[in-house]
Amino acid sequence: MKRTKIIGLLAILAMLVAACNGGESGDTTVPETPDTTAAPATTEPPAETTTTGASASTTEGGGDNPLAEFGEDPSAADLALVEKALGPVEPSDEASWNIILASVARANQELDQATIDKAMECWSQPECDTGTGGELVMGYADGGGDTVNVWRGVSHMEAILQALTYPEIGTIVSTAANFDPDPAVHVNGINFLIQYPVDFIVGYPDFGAALSGVVAEAEAAGIPYVSFSAGYVGLPGTEGALTPGEDYTSVVGEDLCDLGNSFAGILNENVGSGEVGLLGGTPGNALTLGWQQCTIEELVDEVTLVNPPADENTTTGDTFWVNSLALETVRGILTTNPGVSGWAYEYADGLLTALQAYDELGIPVENLSVALRTDEQSLFCDWADRGEPTYNIWFSAGGNFQSRTGVTVAMLALQGADVPGEVIVPHVMRQVTADNCDPDRPNEVVSGTSLVPDEVLAQMFGG
Repeated sequence: MKRTKIIGLLAILAMLVAACNGGESGDTTVPETPDTTAAPATTEPPAETTTTGASASTTEGGGDNPLAEFGEDPSAADLALVEKALGPVEPSDEASWNIILASVARANQELDQATIDKAMECWSQPECDTGTGGELVMGYADGGGDTVNVWRGVSHMEAILQALTYPEIGTIVSTAANFDPDPAVHVNGINFLIQYPVDFIVGYPDFGAALSGVVAEAEAAGIPYVSFSAGYVGLPGTEGALTPGEDYTSVVGEDLCDLGNSFAGILNENVGSGEVGLLGGTPGNALTLGWQQCTIEELVDEVTLVNPPADENTTTGDTFWVNSLALETVRGILTTNPGVSGWAYEYADGLLTALQAYDELGIPVENLSVALRTDEQSLFCDWADRGEPTYNIWFSAGGNFQSRTGVTVAMLALQGADVPGEVIVPHVMRQVTADNCDPDRPNEVVSGTSLVPDEVLAQMFGG
């Protein structure tokens, strides 16, 4: 994108913020599950952290700022960070956009080493004392985990860094199901947080409606549950699904049907006439089901889906977001359908591993079009190295920062704010260019759109 276009888009965003608010313009080895009953850490409090986001304990008044009474300031968001996390998007509805901007405002942190050390402690241990003396306990319940998926590890760190901007949060307790195929493992992680007890839970419910009971139990105990990355507890309208805003506090994420329509548009325009395949994550997760339903509906007659789902409420191409399973899935599809010329998937790095099937089977990546959600640098650098002009990729954004927004939503809810049941994150599709390959990332699998500072990423993945 040309510099003038970026400046123009940021100017538009600045005007929109002012108008709304009146303010100023990869797989790894899986270790044993950690003991989540470990005693809280007793390290010294971190040194003061500077952030342009307002602290809930320091901001008063606020004029036209609709979130001022809750200690948030959407107008303080650094628009460069908004652009980094989302691309040149159009703002979503006012209530959602204010919360998104407020969460990004807190991401503009100047971290000293003491705070980085504290963040690393909280990231690497199931329980930590933030050192602030705050009375609130944040629970983080991930169906994946830091050790099994880089995207999950980065999203966890985003939430931790966000929590450290709230002095009211004194303890962080995290659980991870490590993509275990047994839903009971995921239920037990949330149950542990309920029994602790934590004051709120942020997480991703990989098994969707299978977690309805335990999520309802958390809410009944007065513990707000907020999911991110469009982690609906069952896609609305499907059997057993809970309703965000009614049965649980909120879900942060894209409009899944809009995302699916965007994927279909990429395939329709660039495949034109031919075969395509869809890939997804864990069976039953609402993110995959939501976009796949709308992608399938919007594919033109000339584009043939080679792996249709069993029914409209079932996902297809399930990979559990595990790279080796993505390879197995694509290998199986290409064995019977070597002419597939388009893919849609949420996970860029998983597709990188899956491309090995093309090499194994001797199928060139010529005339291949791919629509993706995330933006792991590994795939983009591989694309640049291949130098095949008829192989093209479009992506939206990694979305790691959405866990930060989840923390802010929960903190607003605890103060009695009227938060939307669905905090809609806008998206835009962008075509990959050589500029999207950053070989200097501390880890090539980290999304280019992540808001975790490089100095923290270096410590997370430096070893």
